[in-house]
Amino acid sequence: MKKIILGLSLLFSLLGILKSFFFVFYDFEDVTAFLNFILLDIQPYGFAGMDIYIPRHVIHGASGGTISLGLVNFFFILTFLLGTLIYYFSKYKETKLLAFNYCLVFLDSITKIISFIILFNLEKLNIYSVSYITITLLYIFISYQFLTKEPNPKGIEDNIQTTENVLENASNTKRFLNLFIDSFIILAIVFGYIEYADRRNDIMTFFGYFKSAFGEQYAGIVFFWTVKFIYYLLFESIFKTTPAKFITSCYITDEEGNSPNFQMILKRTLLRFIPFESFSFLLGKNLHDDYSDTYVVNKKTDRKIEDRYTQFLIISFGILLVVYFTMFKRDFY
Repeated sequence: MKKIILGLSLLFSLLGILKSFFFVFYDFEDVTAFLNFILLDIQPYGFAGMDIYIPRHVIHGASGGTISLGLVNFFFILTFLLGTLIYYFSKYKETKLLAFNYCLVFLDSITKIISFIILFNLEKLNIYSVSYITITLLYIFISYQFLTKEPNPKGIEDNIQTTENVLENASNTKRFLNLFIDSFIILAIVFGYIEYADRRNDIMTFFGYFKSAFGEQYAGIVFFWTVKFIYYLLFESIFKTTPAKFITSCYITDEEGNSPNFQMILKRTLLRFIPFESFSFLLGKNLHDDYSDTYVVNKKTDRKIEDRYTQFLIISFGILLVVYFTMFKRDFY
């Protein structure tokens, strides 16, 4: 299983890099249906946001002009590749970055399935669409298996101490990082769907249903809260953690150190809708914890490794911002 995960992770990261730069060297007219399937449909995930524009150097035909590169997705893909290398050189022990990326694979695959069901059209069904949905379901299975087995081979329950005095609550620094990273992912999903809907006025999109139901003024807000609700309920009910918490080595437990039940997670998720509740931890109160009888606690990990991951995230995101604001809509003509 470990070698399979290693091979798949390397394949996923290389596919992402290929997609990011393919249209720098090839024209859109060169893309066949099969190549479109390879470049777009079997990608592990795709998140929009923070586009920069890079010059094109078309191999066949006239070069010139620019093409957009989504820095958010490219940044995630690079962490996928880095996580794969760390996984290999640590002899399959260090899984944080891989777990984070398989969370993204799981999340993106779930949204693809939901969109496919809502927008299903029997007349447009063909071999590629059937292959697309089959591979997406396979991605859900692979990512689920990895997230429930690899990050903690003995299972989450074995890592939870049953006595309260050994449970260590996550620090405010970790809580802030969790809030920032999870919110960043949610916003990437929301703006990705909105951007796609704006580009495809000719067809009804997933976000288009929200505009029809709530109007232009409120559709974005309702869509954001819907995605946020699904995001937290999905990850915390299934994995007892979120993509950000995988990186910061946190998980959710009840007051006795056991895994919280679905009712607790649902209550915890609904409490997040209280205005400014997400920042309540800065005042020494954690409303969605306190009123759902849940806690965010630390896993037992090497502190030095944790500090290195924190430093890596801060430096990497700083570089991302520098590149974005340096190259944003820069004219390469």
